[in-house]
Amino acid sequence: MPRLWARVRKTGAHGLRRGAWYKVLNDSKPTVVFLDVNRKSVVMDRTLLVFREQEPTAWSVVTRSPDEPRMSRSGRGPFPPTYAVCPQCRARADLDDGIAELHCADCGSDHPVDWDNPC
Repeated sequence: MPRLWARVRKTGAHGLRRGAWYKVLNDSKPTVVFLDVNRKSVVMDRTLLVFREQEPTAWSVVTRSPDEPRMSRSGRGPFPPTYAVCPQCRARADLDDGIAELHCADCGSDHPVDWDNPC
C-alpha cells in the first residue's frame, strides 16, 4: 500500500499550515485520518483534506482570498496574498509570479514551484 500525504483545502481553525503536506499515519476510519504533524499524531476530518500518493517534491503555491486575515511574520510584516510552502520543512516564503524554482532559507533545499496545483 502506498504512503499517503495530505494537506488542508482551506484556511481554518484546524491548526495545520495551509499548503503544507503531512504524512498520513492512518486512514482506516471513514470520517477521520491521523496525520504526522511535527512527530505527533493529529486527528483531522477527512473532508478538510486533499490527498496524494507521492511524497511532495515541489513548493506549494498558496493564494489567500482578500477576505482572509493577513498572517504576520515576526519582524518582517505580513505575508503577501500569494506565497509558497516548502515541501521538505513547511517553511513559508515570498513568491514572485512565474518563478520556476525556490531555495528554502530554513532547510537549505531547492525545489520547483507547483504552479499547477495551487491551494
